[in-house]
Amino acid sequence: MRKIVFHMQTTVNNRIANAAGAFWEPFPWGEEETAYIAEQFSQADTWAMSRATYETIVPWWDKAARGETPDDAPAITAADRRFAKVQRNMTKVVFSRTLPSTTDRLVIGGDLVNELAALKRQDGNDILLSCGPKTLAPIASAPGVIDEYLLAVSPAVLSAGPRIFDGLTIDLALELTDAKVFNGGAIVSRYRVAAH
Repeated sequence: MRKIVFHMQTTVNNRIANAAGAFWEPFPWGEEETAYIAEQFSQADTWAMSRATYETIVPWWDKAARGETPDDAPAITAADRRFAKVQRNMTKVVFSRTLPSTTDRLVIGGDLVNELAALKRQDGNDILLSCGPKTLAPIASAPGVIDEYLLAVSPAVLSAGPRIFDGLTIDLALELTDAKVFNGGAIVSRYRVAAH
């Protein structure tokens, strides 16, 4: 059976965005960090995400995959190109009740817990999952759906904004399986959900 691996970038106090819902700036993230995440993503063939995550992140990386430089990027590095290529080749699954499916994305909008469990039973490699706490909470609270957490923690603390695990209704015991510390201060940790 495939694994579902939740991935998100956070602050030290687990905020994924500021109070306005935007990513925080500045935070140290460079070529070494991007290359490491690209390697983690290359173990998966599917990226499931909330509509907000999809609309914020995928067009930016698709532009980079086409060899273009996104407007807010000073330049595209070799690591950026590698990540862009990896994500471009992944099947995108988007959670939405209004967005249509296209040749570039499969849209699901029903019971996400059951739909993700069905995806896990299909043949293939790991499934990456990226979403905010409102979407994550019911999925993470359902035993056996998420297998691992891949968390990139930046050396920053935000006074307000959504936290990854807001709304969780169960306790999670996690086992650290890998950790990488980067010179800029970011730490990427991978945890396995411990058996109950």
